[in-house]
Amino acid sequence: MTDPETARDPERPESADPLRRWRAAGVAATALIALSVPLHLAVRALGSPRTAPAPSAQYVGSERCRSCHQKEYDLWKGSNHALAMQAAKDGTVLGDFRDATFEHRGKTWRFYRKDGRFMVHAEGPDGAMRDFEIAYTFGVRPLQQYLVVFPGGRLQTLSAAWDTERRRWFYANPGPDAPPGDWLHWTRPGQNWNAMCSDCHSTAVRKRYDPETDSYQTTWSEIMVGCEACHGAGSLHAAWAEQPAMGRPAADNAALPARTSKLSGPEQVGLCAPCHARRAQFEDQGTPGGEFLDRYLPVLLAPGVFHADGQILDEDFEWHAFTQSKMYANGVRCSDCHDVHSVRRHKEGNELCTRCHRADTYDTPTHHFHQKEWKGRPSAGVLCVSCHMPGQYFMVVHFRRDHSMRVPRPDLTAELGVPNACSASGCHDDKPIGWVQAKYDGWYGKKRKPHYGTVLAGGRRQAPEAEAELIALAQDQLRPMVARATAVSLLAGYPGASARAAVEKALVDPEPLLRATAAQGLPEGDASRLARLLGPLLQDPVRAVRAEAAARLAGPPQESLTESQRKAHAAALDEYVAGQRYMSDMPSGPYNLGNLYAAQGKPAEAERQYRRALAIDDQLFLAKANLAMLLATTGRLDEAETLLREAHAEQPANAALAFNLGLLLAERGKPAEAETALRAALAADPRMAPAALNLAVLVGETRPAEAVPLARQAAALRPDDPRSAWTLAYYQQRAGDLRGAESTLDALLRSHPDYADAYGLLAEIYARQGRAAEVQELLQRRPALPR
Repeated sequence: MTDPETARDPERPESADPLRRWRAAGVAATALIALSVPLHLAVRALGSPRTAPAPSAQYVGSERCRSCHQKEYDLWKGSNHALAMQAAKDGTVLGDFRDATFEHRGKTWRFYRKDGRFMVHAEGPDGAMRDFEIAYTFGVRPLQQYLVVFPGGRLQTLSAAWDTERRRWFYANPGPDAPPGDWLHWTRPGQNWNAMCSDCHSTAVRKRYDPETDSYQTTWSEIMVGCEACHGAGSLHAAWAEQPAMGRPAADNAALPARTSKLSGPEQVGLCAPCHARRAQFEDQGTPGGEFLDRYLPVLLAPGVFHADGQILDEDFEWHAFTQSKMYANGVRCSDCHDVHSVRRHKEGNELCTRCHRADTYDTPTHHFHQKEWKGRPSAGVLCVSCHMPGQYFMVVHFRRDHSMRVPRPDLTAELGVPNACSASGCHDDKPIGWVQAKYDGWYGKKRKPHYGTVLAGGRRQAPEAEAELIALAQDQLRPMVARATAVSLLAGYPGASARAAVEKALVDPEPLLRATAAQGLPEGDASRLARLLGPLLQDPVRAVRAEAAARLAGPPQESLTESQRKAHAAALDEYVAGQRYMSDMPSGPYNLGNLYAAQGKPAEAERQYRRALAIDDQLFLAKANLAMLLATTGRLDEAETLLREAHAEQPANAALAFNLGLLLAERGKPAEAETALRAALAADPRMAPAALNLAVLVGETRPAEAVPLARQAAALRPDDPRSAWTLAYYQQRAGDLRGAESTLDALLRSHPDYADAYGLLAEIYARQGRAAEVQELLQRRPALPR
């Protein structure tokens, strides 16, 4: 019987285990930042059902399952799951360690054997070439990576990997160069196995990261993805099964914690989701299944991560794409295409698809319009996956298909710049998009269904005309939940009352992902309003929702909670803090804690957390910006200015950084530099109303004519903000345009009749024109209360 608290690699003797004192183990996926939102209503689960795990259930290992489940064991044994991670030894290491060399950034890496061990001479954390022992292999095909033990219980993933098909060493992390000290250098946190990989490459991983000592004591029950990774701890089931068949007591689900058979589509997909979705994680692996958002928070369809139409762009895995598909909407499960034990497809080629789809309708030239052979070779154009599951290479050699199974849309390529299957590499990438569209239109006609990609693309630009469509998408429960949640996130950036109402409505959506997103994106308001909207979410059945609501209510808003809500708030806030501490080996954890402590009025602790985030990733500009603003509020203006200048230099196109720098420079009496920064903010984001308004105020006292178009821009962007319209009128009259100022104020008072300052400014204009009677009448109408 094996317990994850004491487990080690059973294949590697204690004396040969380089990680023997801290016992680590692994899985790959990428983290993000968040948590979030509400309750009441029926709550739809993103996960799969599980039975209540008995406290005494222990992990027993996959070998224990073999005697009763030989067929399943044999299918699993050679699978990518079974080979996900192994001790480095003869028979598991596939790479060439016979003094093979590899050139990278002008340095020669060498792979060799020494005393039976696998060694690499590689660039170390300080840039010097050093010798490292390979402790574990990671993956098996089409590439194999290698793990090295570092102090503090760390396992680091070597950036040089072995191409198992071409049999060559290659650099697995293409993109911007990552020199020593960079977050993505192989010795740094971006390539750390404990945080980035362990959860999905081993079974029952307990990360055990201590942020105070910055060290790990990671454990696993099995080094690979074993039977219990999906079925749960098996000791009770094994004990039950070992009894005579006629004497076995009644046991729910045969005494297994997780139910894996007779699952609906969403339930089974939810079972696979933790390791096949791009998500943040705020708790160790537990019993498989259950609500996805109790331990994880999937990212949204964000720029740089997904294309605007939801196609995969970065390391996004399968869950996001598949949950956008018609297959998912109609209950199709992972096991309909893949054997759950070998993970292989049931059939190859079109035979897999025609298990469900009529071959005489879809596997014919009248549907795909391609020849079976082209230039003497089989044509990829006849394959269903070529058109409906295009893919791309990740980590240089790993080809992954997009599982959204969509129809090709070359029209969206022309409109939005997103990929389409026809123009995919190796097909018609040599043809202009016009040619592709013409062919497609000739075969299938020109009529196209509307696609939410155009709506999300407009939302990314904050286009005013996209607002109504974003609201409709967010509220359409027939659309993919991740697209709806992305629409809610984008609506949070719109200033109008309609967008705010849509975000508030999402707080009670049946989908927890929408509730979480709405809680995170709910616009700032008065404390009592936030308490009224978010208070009910403190008892949401989903952890991510409760925790995000608690974080948003920290500080002044919590004073508006009822007594019972305050107790719920304390409990939910503990969950939030625990989740962020769990992620404290990633920059997002301390960054989020810094935001929390800043909201709670704990500047010293907030500063400590922001600096921890920057120690992990010194290019996390959000942490630099927030730390700078924190320092500014405590009077440390020189430090704040230095940080903002550094961040702005690193991210010159970031409007928020330029804006905050401009405000600080203005406060410090540096108007020329402040103007430059605010103009940079407005150039980076022409829809940033606060930048336009503050720039108008900055230049307006000496150049009122220049302030007028800036204030007009701000007023147009924020039509519901009376301050912007008042500022426009103020500089209009300063520039001598009294008629224009009067017209602006008349319109303002029609929409905001209680805005007292408008009466005062309009009275001043009347007085300058000698209209004394109208001044008196206006002042009599002026509200007694301030605006």
